[in-house]
Amino acid sequence: MVRIVPLVILLSSPCIGAEQVAFKPSLYPFRNGVKFESIDAGVTAVKELGFTGISSIYPRDAAAFKQACDREGLEFISAYCSSKVHADSHEYGPEVVETIKLLKDTDALIELNVQRGKNPNDEQAVKLVREIADLAAESGLKVVLYPHDGFHISRFDHAVQIARASKRDNVGVIFNLCHFLKERPRADLEASIAGAKGVLWAASTCGADTEGNNWKTLIQPLDQGSFDQVNFLRLLRDGGFNGPVGLQCYNASLPANENLSRAHQAWKGFLDELKSTP
Repeated sequence: MVRIVPLVILLSSPCIGAEQVAFKPSLYPFRNGVKFESIDAGVTAVKELGFTGISSIYPRDAAAFKQACDREGLEFISAYCSSKVHADSHEYGPEVVETIKLLKDTDALIELNVQRGKNPNDEQAVKLVREIADLAAESGLKVVLYPHDGFHISRFDHAVQIARASKRDNVGVIFNLCHFLKERPRADLEASIAGAKGVLWAASTCGADTEGNNWKTLIQPLDQGSFDQVNFLRLLRDGGFNGPVGLQCYNASLPANENLSRAHQAWKGFLDELKSTP
């Protein structure tokens, strides 16, 4: 006798068993935009304006900002640390080591710029990055290389190259819009972001003119400038980005409170527009 067993086909969504996370990156003001009468007043103002953290904090201010952020329930997103490479050596100050220790076992990032010493080269840059990465690893932290105009690592694609060459799991890069737009010749934005997949852990933005060539045109209030912020967000989303986005405020033309308030509203608008378009 042949036993017939009913065949049951379960139709299910392909999302079952897989967690989908909506693309909704948060914007955090750089420390250079938190210019109030005191650090405590600045942190309180940032919270009242609707932000949930502060990024790119200088080592000299790190302890005070961490204390204030902890008290207000805000995130200390990242510390902005400096270093330099020469022909046969590299250097960084004790404040970098102290900041790494201060942020031990937090989710903060170490933003590392790499400046030009005497006859710098990539061999020393890689040695430097590995050394900082190993110090950061002892504190459970990640390092993102910060390309900066005029420095040894000035171009975003170069930062990606050095990050990969370091062969450290806790080393990635931050995309900085104003410095990217300052590059000459300028790299292709879409290709650069796509090429950084896997190591692009943070980004920064600001209002900017796409063809701008000085800081006045490349660092504007977020709701100004010709650069397409929504398309930028689309490229980040399509590249699998899910990190923090900092607001560059260097030499901001508006009072801090107005600049941050307008940026917060503009950011929400960009995200809403992105959500409503393919």
